[in-house]
Amino acid sequence: MAARTRADVLILARNDAVNRVLFRVLILNLAVAVAKLMLGYGTGAVSVLSDGFHSLTDAASNVMGLVGLRASLKPPDDDHPYGHRKYETLAAAGIFVFLLFVVVEVSRSALNRLAGGAAPRVTIMSFGVMIVTLVINLVVVRYEGNEGRRLSSELLHADAMATKSDVLTSCAVLISLAAVWLGYPVLDPIGGLVIAVFIARTGWEIARDTSRVLSDRAVLAEDDIRRVVMSSPGVVGCHHIRSRGSADHTFVDLHVWYPPDMPLHEAHRLSHILKDRLMSTYPHIADAIIHIEPPPPAAIPNH
Repeated sequence: MAARTRADVLILARNDAVNRVLFRVLILNLAVAVAKLMLGYGTGAVSVLSDGFHSLTDAASNVMGLVGLRASLKPPDDDHPYGHRKYETLAAAGIFVFLLFVVVEVSRSALNRLAGGAAPRVTIMSFGVMIVTLVINLVVVRYEGNEGRRLSSELLHADAMATKSDVLTSCAVLISLAAVWLGYPVLDPIGGLVIAVFIARTGWEIARDTSRVLSDRAVLAEDDIRRVVMSSPGVVGCHHIRSRGSADHTFVDLHVWYPPDMPLHEAHRLSHILKDRLMSTYPHIADAIIHIEPPPPAAIPNH
């Protein structure tokens, strides 16, 4: 078995850290979902029940994230020469799919209640359960968001966004429960529809962010890469600069001009210096492909 490089060790350590965060959040999300669903079925409150399904979707997305993360650890092979990193991105996109199902279910339940049905039973315990679960969600959002930024994980970022929407929906549920308590039961299904809007908005944001990775949108600004390239020894110029991938796993390729009379072995040596400089400036670059070529006549001094 080949010895692991320092980059391999860093990737494994990073993925282990992401895995631990996801597992901890999964336990908390399951506890919150169970509490809300029990309260929702026990009281008949559509808004609470809808919020419980939303929290259950958060837990399901955690499971999907754990599966996707495990798949992303597989090394490059003949079929996947760039590695399996995008499986993590696909897992983040899977969160969006789950949210779509939740939007449909929440909207259906709310519209059915608006068409008729008994008013929910609201007690002091209803408020207590929702406030406790709200506090837990706030802790999860802060913890997962901070870890997502520290580990540069779009999966943790997407999951934190989903949980953040749960915070907003819990606030809407508390307002709905207060309205029912004061004698306005119609606001319970209306609160469910508000939850559907929150969930749909979060789903759109997740879909937007993951589509940028899957569609190979540029990750690094061309001018930023050019500044690093032009500061490297021997470089006359560069063009055809491209980048793709995710914020923590980026691929770069570009064409670099070296003097036309420079020996090939020297240009090759300098290109490795350039590659090292790029990867040290941007540690999230997984690989940089540099095409060596002579400059066009107009770029040669005194031509």
